[in-house]
Amino acid sequence: MSKKSEVSSEERVIIGKIVGVHGVTGTMLLFPLTDFPERFFKMKKLTLEKPGVPSQTVNVTKLVPYEGKDTFFLQIANVSDRTLAESFKGSFVTVSKEERVELSEDEYWIDDIVGLKVIDNATGTELGVLQEVLQTGSNDVYLIRTEDGQIRPIPAIAEVINTVDTQKGVMLVTVPEGLWD
Repeated sequence: MSKKSEVSSEERVIIGKIVGVHGVTGTMLLFPLTDFPERFFKMKKLTLEKPGVPSQTVNVTKLVPYEGKDTFFLQIANVSDRTLAESFKGSFVTVSKEERVELSEDEYWIDDIVGLKVIDNATGTELGVLQEVLQTGSNDVYLIRTEDGQIRPIPAIAEVINTVDTQKGVMLVTVPEGLWD
């Protein structure tokens, strides 16, 4: 399961954010908001979006991990001083949905499964709608909003999640015995 990716009006997915600057030579701190931070090493250009500012594509001149931190040092073309670098703070790095990392067959983007109808595999009964995904560390937990408005959890494990069909908007599940009693 991959972290929820926020999608802007043009169906772009946020994969990182400029969270600060470092030194006086225009170096910025890029915080990855993706399960695949290594993807930044292959990116020669970044699309930056900031609320109230037109999006812009910039050329990457240097990108290295900030040792011991969860960020990267980023330098882009034509930014060589701290003041100009500061103006990029708060910008999000986005990619089109088509540029997202390929997932394996049994992995799904959170924003592609939230909203799916959840159906009991044994009875065909609609249990509710997948409202939220909690990332717990070991396995994700899907929160299902039932028709009466209750939120019911199910573990996102193979024994419980039988089929996911994002095209049809349906997830077939086997609720573990006693879980919802």
